[in-house]
Amino acid sequence: MKGIYKLAEKQIFISLIVSILLLGTDFSFGQKHFYMDEKKIYEKFKIAEAIFYKGKKHFLKGNYKKAEKELKKCIETMPEHVEAHFYLSQILYKNEDFQKALEHIEKAKANFEFMTGLFAYAYEQYISQLREQEDILDSKISKLREKLSAASPEEKSMIEAQIDARETTKNVIRNRLNEPLPPLESIPADYFYFHGNVFFKLKKYQEAYAQYIKAIKINPNHGNAYNNLANLYYMTKQHQKALDCLNKAEANGVKTNPELKKAILKILEK
Repeated sequence: MKGIYKLAEKQIFISLIVSILLLGTDFSFGQKHFYMDEKKIYEKFKIAEAIFYKGKKHFLKGNYKKAEKELKKCIETMPEHVEAHFYLSQILYKNEDFQKALEHIEKAKANFEFMTGLFAYAYEQYISQLREQEDILDSKISKLREKLSAASPEEKSMIEAQIDARETTKNVIRNRLNEPLPPLESIPADYFYFHGNVFFKLKKYQEAYAQYIKAIKINPNHGNAYNNLANLYYMTKQHQKALDCLNKAEANGVKTNPELKKAILKILEK
């Protein structure tokens, strides 16, 4: 499953947010949607994220009751936590509480922009801090070089070691500054696909159709979305559209449901 970012990229942003909080940076949000005090946002996020990963761990092990408890606690701590809503909606879906599942998948999607903005802003602050640290190191290295010319042989050795240490730290900072910014993603295809499944269970077929179409638009290789869309066409007796959907999927290299295709072809032959 995709989260706000790919897992490795998301972990980078989470670490940055926690680092900024621990450094005690004093700044205020200028972006839209950031209506809370910034330190409270970071504190809530840090606490909520730890709770979320406990819930996710239980979820992946199939301990859904324990996962549900932790995910609800995460949302109580930070109501905007996108992934907590997404995982909770899946548990509710498994429990056949489709109306509640719908509420949480919609909240996950509604809060996506807020969380993306939070990660982006945190990264900007992180880069700013790195540049400040680089400037401080430049200043210290410059002063040490000035001392070097008037230093005794013993002092020179010590000063050169200090310069080397600061140059090493500076190189680490430069490497971090040169790292490309992980791209911010739009809402992942899986969110639309799952949203479609919830609508399908609620027998809201037109709404399900729209969600599957969006999932395929975002990810043209989303096999499950193609198969479910084809099945939806099949159920509503749009057999040619169902076949076209499966053929398009196969043209994109996507594995389709052979039994479904067989059933569609049999009807069209008649």
